[in-house]
Amino acid sequence: MARVLLRNLTKVFDKNVVAVRNLNLEVHDHEFVVLVGPSGCGKSTTLRMVAGLEEVTEGDIYIGERRVNDVPPKDRDIAMVFQNYALYPHMTVYDNLAFGLKLRKTPKKEIARRVREAAEILGIADLLQRKPRALSGGERQRVAVGRAIVRQPKVFLFDEPLSNLDAKLRVQMRTEIARLHRRLQATMIYVTHDQVEAMTMGDRIVVMKDGVAQQVDTPINLYNRPRNQFVAGFIGSPAMNFLKGRIVSEQDALWFDSGAVRLRLPSQVADRLAAYRDREVTLGIRAEDLAPVANGGDKPERATTPVTLDVVEHMGNEIYLYVRAGAHTLIARVGPQAQFDVGRRLELAFDLTRAHFFDRQTEEAIGFVPEK
Repeated sequence: MARVLLRNLTKVFDKNVVAVRNLNLEVHDHEFVVLVGPSGCGKSTTLRMVAGLEEVTEGDIYIGERRVNDVPPKDRDIAMVFQNYALYPHMTVYDNLAFGLKLRKTPKKEIARRVREAAEILGIADLLQRKPRALSGGERQRVAVGRAIVRQPKVFLFDEPLSNLDAKLRVQMRTEIARLHRRLQATMIYVTHDQVEAMTMGDRIVVMKDGVAQQVDTPINLYNRPRNQFVAGFIGSPAMNFLKGRIVSEQDALWFDSGAVRLRLPSQVADRLAAYRDREVTLGIRAEDLAPVANGGDKPERATTPVTLDVVEHMGNEIYLYVRAGAHTLIARVGPQAQFDVGRRLELAFDLTRAHFFDRQTEEAIGFVPEK
């Protein structure tokens, strides 16, 4: 296997449409890196440039120590798994797996060994004599992955390979691909628009927007320490709650004031926001850091605000509460045993020590310091 290095990578299409802008990324040997972002963010274009299916406008791509900008796709020693399975319908599973090796004039015994090995790894050894029309969607996806495995490439590239599967199969296949990565100790780059896939599969994640890498980090750091408001809102389900407001000074303390929601900041948070006194900020807080105050109970030390309960969503293992405070709608996550009536007035407690604050102009996280 090998590392992949992208240095100042840029792709501009006709009419000055910039798909990828000045992307710098090093994928380490044996690492599983996920590119994630909304449609049109440049993630698939980046992958296609690594594969050699798109020309590079500016910058360099290295696979191992070799610069591959001008190397044809077939000579880059990569294998790509596409969104559509691209299986040959008239060939058996065995022949689909073996086809690329036959083109490279690999000896028959070696072809048979690699195909059998890949089939055993993927659990499709009993399907080798079937044709694609006799396979389920999950089985076809395994064959597509197997066709990449038999190549024994330096780098595996996955372009939204699970998007055609139903929800249950998606969960099963993402687990199998993660297990496959551990078994092969392969270098893998995986593209998806699904942040749950990204969080559960990647060693590191590249969050992209408008062709720019917003943050490259581990899943846990992206969730707990987002660099900016876009990353904070994109990573996590349900999405982070956002409130626009102002930091004001009153009663010898700093407060966050959005009109309908007014919260006193604890000292450690106030110290971080001292420079933003009388300035506009955005408060971000996750659903698990909001909690309704129990009936008749004392108000907690945390800041609270009155809200109206609009919607209750029972998810089985947890409940989502959609509450309204003035023009603001917030989502709180509570345990499955809680009982709430729609239309009821509640006091909602904010754990502001876990909240995030963003500059209203730049949308950058206030006080963010990247880990070294």
